[in-house]
Amino acid sequence: MPLQIALFLASVAVVIFVACCIPAMFQLRKHAARMSQTLAELKAEVSLLVQDSRTLLHSVNELSMRAHQQCDDVERMIQTVRGWTERADRVVEEVGSVLEPPILTAVRNAQILRKGVAKFFETFFNRNQHQPQKAEEEHVRQQ
Repeated sequence: MPLQIALFLASVAVVIFVACCIPAMFQLRKHAARMSQTLAELKAEVSLLVQDSRTLLHSVNELSMRAHQQCDDVERMIQTVRGWTERADRVVEEVGSVLEPPILTAVRNAQILRKGVAKFFETFFNRNQHQPQKAEEEHVRQQ
């Protein structure tokens, strides 16, 4: 009899266990189905995001290549302009070394000539101004 009671209690325990496990399994299956659906939706969104990211990366790569090409073009222009500037500096330096001494000499001669002419006219006008004064003084003395 104790054996029968033990078997009865064991069978009741199995029935209760099965009765509790079946709803839990249905809940677990329901949650797994929702999770699977959510993962499927997430996969679709992620695949769109990956496609957009690839497109964006391709566009950024093209822009980067264009920017590098333009930088190279600008650098070539700068080198060309630098060469022209150096040539122009050399030409100006050579022309300056050829023309500067004669021009400075001509300027100095013109200044000397101007000072000489100014002194000449100053002396000429002062001499003419002093003579009438002397004539006036003599005229005043005679009276």
